[in-house]
Amino acid sequence: MFSRLSKEDFSRSRSTRAFPVFLLLWAGGVVLAVVYLAIIRGHLQTVERTETRRLLGDYVAVQRHSSLLGRFVLRKEHLPPGLGFVRIQQGRDQLLIIGEQLKGIGFSEFADFPLEKSGVWLTFAGSGGEGEMVTVVSRTYKDGTILQAGKSSRSSYEFYRSLLQKTAVIVVGSVFLLWPLSLYLVRAGLYPLIATKKAVAQLAGRNQSELLPEKGGGPELDSLYRQINKLLTSNRRLVETMQHSLDNVAHDLRTPMTRLRSIAEYGMQGDDIDQLHNALADCLEESDRVLGMLKTMMSVAEAESGTMHLDIVPCDLVATVEKVVALYEYVAEDKNINIHFDFQQAINVEVDVTRISQVWANLLDNAIKYGKEGGWVKIDISREDGAVRVLFKDNGIGISEAEKTRIWERLYRGDRSRSEKGLGLGLNYVKGVVAAHGGSVSVASELHRGSEFVVLLPVKMSEV
Repeated sequence: MFSRLSKEDFSRSRSTRAFPVFLLLWAGGVVLAVVYLAIIRGHLQTVERTETRRLLGDYVAVQRHSSLLGRFVLRKEHLPPGLGFVRIQQGRDQLLIIGEQLKGIGFSEFADFPLEKSGVWLTFAGSGGEGEMVTVVSRTYKDGTILQAGKSSRSSYEFYRSLLQKTAVIVVGSVFLLWPLSLYLVRAGLYPLIATKKAVAQLAGRNQSELLPEKGGGPELDSLYRQINKLLTSNRRLVETMQHSLDNVAHDLRTPMTRLRSIAEYGMQGDDIDQLHNALADCLEESDRVLGMLKTMMSVAEAESGTMHLDIVPCDLVATVEKVVALYEYVAEDKNINIHFDFQQAINVEVDVTRISQVWANLLDNAIKYGKEGGWVKIDISREDGAVRVLFKDNGIGISEAEKTRIWERLYRGDRSRSEKGLGLGLNYVKGVVAAHGGSVSVASELHRGSEFVVLLPVKMSEV
């Protein structure tokens, strides 16, 4: 397992990630070791206490419990095997007998030890300076007689002490095992990222149209690869669209720039002041047209980024539509298209008049531009709950199903719209301005039968 670790796994960043994992594992091991030792200690002490009580019970049985209440002399041979000492007190009289097991402990040690006290692994000082571990139990009878007995528990204590030392060595030594294990666990947790990095690196060197495999890597990788593939597909489509759009922008800007240059060259020919004056006037007109195109592109960028500044003022929404209709009447007459709009009642709203008028102009311009000869455009305004609904409907060339979702994209122009002038920014701008007002715009269309655009503006209204 650890052989799979590479030099990268021991880097500073990877070590920083592994350190909390290491602490968690090591602390968990320490807790388990402490619990294990506590269980072993409790078990050994219980065994010692139970054994001492059993030995004391055997002693009492041999002496016949009733005789304990009278005066008698204790003898060594009366101590059962394993019992280290017996101590009895009746009134002021106290008897003590010490067996071979604890003969190294001085008499004073037992004399100073409280009769009522019991305990496991109690230390008694020996005559040779080396302490002795003793387990002591005590019994008190109804007549006041106190019986105390004990046995050596050095073997069990030494076993526990040895176990304690070995556990400490294991806990300290586990550091050298848990650190590589922590690095490996971190590496396993980062496996999706590592595998993704390798897959993307391999993908970069192959055909740019390929995608990552979405099956066979496990649920996490499969889900991650699906998201990356969506991003790759979207980016590739965006790059293609941008390339296509840049070609369109270059084509649309080439004409006014070429004309601007031609006019300037014409004005510089000869010494006619009037000719030069007219050429400069035409240059200003062409430059204004180019600046207008660039301004529109900047406005679209503001709308898309959500940074568009709106100059909100109270106005009559119907009046803004009427002005746009009046502006496009002559354009509609040239194509023999009738504009139907007759709404007498004013609708007071708070909007950016200039921006919202540009929305109506774009929608009406498209309806006329892509309308049929002798066709019509209908505009209607109605009230809905907390909103104004503005409808632009025509019987023009319509929009195909494949283009309905793309007409809102920046710089997008359908194949059938390339015969008309434009940058493909109108509907994208419309959507951005309406969204900046907190509204929405939608389209319903049928190819060769016309389109219907609906703008919803969630504004407060009041009748005049």
